[in-house]
Amino acid sequence: GLPLFVQIKLCDVMTRRTCREAREAGFNVPCYRMHLRSARVSRQHEMLLDLEATGQEVYYAAPIFHSPEELNAAFMASSIRARSIWLRPSDIGPLPDNAEHHVSFEAGAPWTLFSEPTRLDARRVFSDVVVRLASMVRERGTTELQQENLEHLAQSISVIAEKRREIGERQRAVTREALRDVPPLQRTAYYASVFLESQLFVVREKQPIG
Repeated sequence: GLPLFVQIKLCDVMTRRTCREAREAGFNVPCYRMHLRSARVSRQHEMLLDLEATGQEVYYAAPIFHSPEELNAAFMASSIRARSIWLRPSDIGPLPDNAEHHVSFEAGAPWTLFSEPTRLDARRVFSDVVVRLASMVRERGTTELQQENLEHLAQSISVIAEKRREIGERQRAVTREALRDVPPLQRTAYYASVFLESQLFVVREKQPIG
């Protein structure tokens, strides 16, 4: 198995040709904005970059649809993941300043980082993620969930979580004490959810039946 960290984002939908995406970067409408936490108020993006830098699989995921009818259709067709964008924090890189930034996108087009329009090199769909994860499971899946590696992961993410300034030292101390005897995979999931606002999944290669 292989740990997978995903931060699921909700986006704003832009429907007017007067939006910055259309005016400054040639977007069609509707298009979408995936907001990133400003470094002025949170180091969340930096923490996700740090987690990815340890060798973990880390992604932002955001839907390329917005209406209830589209959601229902995607759900019934099991295509929500396929109808979402999948960005690694390193696709965006470190935020250049403390201003507000967001990634804008539309179906079938390159992603663009604002505030100043900057095209991102990555253009990834869910099938690309599946291929990468399958390769990673075959390469590292026999060792990633061993106790020693899980302990190292739990320790690494707890250190990264210390960067979250908006969670006070008292709460950090209470968290450390409460999690002291908790198994490492559960500790990792807790830190991912509470401090990095991400979900931890364990990816396994599908085994043939029979």
